[in-house]
Amino acid sequence: MACALPAGTLPTQTRAVFLLDTSGSMRGIGDGRANIFGQVKRSVLNYVKAAQPDQLEIMTFDSGIRTRRSYDLPAAMPRFETDLSALSADGRNTHLYRSLEAALKPLQGADQYITNVYVMTDGIDNDRTRRVNAQQALSAFAKRGPLDSLTYIALGTDIPKDAADALRGSDYASGLTLPVGQAPDLVGGGLGTATATASDPAHIPAPFPDGTPLTLASAVRGLGLSAQTAQGGQTSLHAPARLPFGTPALLCAPPTPPAAGSTLIGARPHRVLLSLNFGQEGSGMRWLNSGADRALNPGETVTLRFFAAPNLDLSGPKVGVSLPAGTSGLDASLERESGARFFAVKLRNTGSQVAQVVTPRLILGTGRSVELPSVSVGTGTAPAGTPPSVLAPSSDSAEVSNSRFPAWLMVLLALSVLALGLLGFWWALRRARTPRPRPMPKVTGTAVPSVKGIQYGEDRLLALVSDSGEVSSVSTPLGGPFDVGMLARVPLLSGLRAEQHIDGLRILTIPSDIEVSQGARLLQVGDVIRPGTLLGVAVAEPARAPHAPLGSLVGLGLPLTFKTEGVTLHVCGPYGVHGLTVQAGITDLGAEFNAPALLGLKVGVSGPHILLADVPAGMTLQRVSAEGVLETAPLRAGTYLPPESRLTLPPL
Repeated sequence: MACALPAGTLPTQTRAVFLLDTSGSMRGIGDGRANIFGQVKRSVLNYVKAAQPDQLEIMTFDSGIRTRRSYDLPAAMPRFETDLSALSADGRNTHLYRSLEAALKPLQGADQYITNVYVMTDGIDNDRTRRVNAQQALSAFAKRGPLDSLTYIALGTDIPKDAADALRGSDYASGLTLPVGQAPDLVGGGLGTATATASDPAHIPAPFPDGTPLTLASAVRGLGLSAQTAQGGQTSLHAPARLPFGTPALLCAPPTPPAAGSTLIGARPHRVLLSLNFGQEGSGMRWLNSGADRALNPGETVTLRFFAAPNLDLSGPKVGVSLPAGTSGLDASLERESGARFFAVKLRNTGSQVAQVVTPRLILGTGRSVELPSVSVGTGTAPAGTPPSVLAPSSDSAEVSNSRFPAWLMVLLALSVLALGLLGFWWALRRARTPRPRPMPKVTGTAVPSVKGIQYGEDRLLALVSDSGEVSSVSTPLGGPFDVGMLARVPLLSGLRAEQHIDGLRILTIPSDIEVSQGARLLQVGDVIRPGTLLGVAVAEPARAPHAPLGSLVGLGLPLTFKTEGVTLHVCGPYGVHGLTVQAGITDLGAEFNAPALLGLKVGVSGPHILLADVPAGMTLQRVSAEGVLETAPLRAGTYLPPESRLTLPPL
């Protein structure tokens, strides 16, 4: 298998999947040759602590899959350790191939995870029905990615010929046999695909024995190995001057020869997916809107948005944007907030006399400058009202931009804000002394905004287009996933999730009753939308409206989950969370949240706990166990709210 960096967007997280044989032979019972199960569990625990995967799945099998548990790490680490400790090997039979097929078929998410699967057994498949063979079992992982792997580990036994042939014929799986009584070293054994981050080209992680020959695969010209072998678990690279922050590269090494008494079948190169967070001139920044139009006619503006690596010092009053000497007719300003790693550079053609290509530079707090993307400046006179070219310095305490407001107006605005604050304080005191009227329990429908299109602009901002042609902008984050419906306050779009991607806007989730189209093509999950694109939207409104209005909870979506921390109650939906600290006495959650659908659901405080005081007819609260299982028995008035419970509202 050649060392090649896969094309396209690479996964940013890792997932480990363990399929453990829990037949009695793993404890030396029956035809078992050694009590190996305790050592196997320690190997799994050591691997998870060392590799720190983002997602973990543990499955056990004997006559089929017995248990299947998933963990989001590191948050679920205590629960995983408890569950692992409680596992026992007391089953019968080893229906390996049937269990492996059932374990692999549901696995997906290749665009998000690099997945390493480990199968550990001390037996061979003894399923007499032979419904599934070894080849069919391995082929069940149909939605795998190019860096995913599977390792079949035979503990004190041989790998049968049919399984060995399937492993050799696979492009992602291998097999390892170990002597009787020996558990695998999953940390230092070089099994699977690892990931690592490098912040210095002279110190690149290379977790291989000294002298191991190395190969580097990259899509960047001029990026290569300085040291061709691993030494002290490291190697070094030479990199071009303008290496983008977070550049991926794949480091490969030949498979390690097996130890005495072990055999390796279908050997694969050891692979480490590197994220190179370093560089010289021009590195340390991730350009977020590379599709922006940088050809500026007179009066036109472009905003270039970036994410700065921690090694870029953006503090200090001298941080700003500089233009080459002799540049005229181009205005440049730096926009950022104190302490934020996101920043933007705004460039405006205020009327240039000559056509030119200008390369601005970012001035750092250390005095060093970093080259920014070039812009083409067209000639002509700027339209009336275009502000003159003024290069604004940066401030570390506020966002910087060219201000067009006179000082007296700013003072007037400040006094107005102060007056409004005092008025609000007076109103809050008056409202606190006046008993609040109980909201009417009548539930009525609400007008649902209509949307026929979504505009994704060159500046990476979203805007909704209504049936009447009105355009309303949506403030979206530059990093992390977001829900379009929640941010736009349009319930019909709830569940449509996306995130900013280096090439545009990546679609994460499209609900089944929403269609999003680009021209005549329906978008799919994983599609990346280029800046400057108009999308069509069609919503099956009868499936989403009318909803029972939840007042201030309308942005959360359904179902609702209650989570308690002491006397603080968190009301959680798929798209957001509201928190409430419960005071002494009886609190009606419907009145407190101004949510008619919750009227009559009452809680109180009993010591350090929240007490369920009353549950209206038709409304149900059910405990959610630590394993995420919804218990059938409803919670009754007079009991404490558990750490997590699920609320079911009465039907409309």
